[in-house]
Amino acid sequence: MIATVPLSGFFRALADPVRLRILHLLHVEELTVSELVRILDLPQSSVSRHLKVLRDAGLVSDRPLGAASFYRAVLEADGPTTGLRDALAATFSPDELSPADRDALARVLASRSDDAANFFDRVGAHWDALREECFGPTFHLEAFIHLLPREWTVADLGSGTGYLLPPLANHFRRVIGVDASAQMVTLAQRRVRDAGVANAEVRMGELNCLPIADAEVDLALLVLMLHHVADVGGALREVARIVRPNGRVLIVELHPHENELFRVRMADRRPGIAPAALQAWLAEAGFGDFETWNYPANPRPEHELTPIPSLYGVVARLKEVCTHERATRSEKEK
Repeated sequence: MIATVPLSGFFRALADPVRLRILHLLHVEELTVSELVRILDLPQSSVSRHLKVLRDAGLVSDRPLGAASFYRAVLEADGPTTGLRDALAATFSPDELSPADRDALARVLASRSDDAANFFDRVGAHWDALREECFGPTFHLEAFIHLLPREWTVADLGSGTGYLLPPLANHFRRVIGVDASAQMVTLAQRRVRDAGVANAEVRMGELNCLPIADAEVDLALLVLMLHHVADVGGALREVARIVRPNGRVLIVELHPHENELFRVRMADRRPGIAPAALQAWLAEAGFGDFETWNYPANPRPEHELTPIPSLYGVVARLKEVCTHERATRSEKEK
């Protein structure tokens, strides 16, 4: 559409010095009508009329946002005016604005910052809830996933309802969820299907006999899983079997606690696991290069199960191929 604008309209739009000022400003910064009124010190009707001429000539576009519209210069287009647009773009640098326009623009942008500061002062106490309501609770965590290689195969062991599977599948080449509960497997399969991800699957199985081949995964996740397991050492040896040499395991666990109501209500086999004990089991299974951290305390501790046990995480690397365990498993399958 821009390329078909008559040249007469194009040149007429550029023939007015006020419109040239507007175009220059809109090339430097996207602005609303009211902001242009403040910068140019002109009536709103005049600014709106100039914007209409520029828009009809294909030199500006607008983006509605609520009750306002943001305008920007359009100086990239194919057609007979391409060279002229390129020349304008080369001329319309921020430094080439008149001192008056440059100062007025700076004041407008500063007022935006003041508005933003006032907004954050006003909603600060509710900001986390507002952001979560708009973008979901894990969008920032999903961004961190992109620090890891896309070609990995990842297993979520004890995947439950499949909460982690879609975000993992959106990044990694292949994702496998495993859970021992038929109901959880059904819910996870539904979540994967509803998310439309084709590279994630959910399998039913126990942690001490995983339905995953030897050395099939690059990363195994166990999130709040091991305190449900009777034989933690045996479970981690089975995890070592499915992880490739130099592959990793990421574990999130409960610190030891004395909240018996929490343990009973959550059907936990043990009241947390000490980090030192977990590292010892991991080392016995063939893992090393440990990195351990503590999670912050629950920011909303008022709950019928208060005090909620605190969490910690561990990342470890499989240093050696556990050939004995893999051979033993292979013999069992024969």
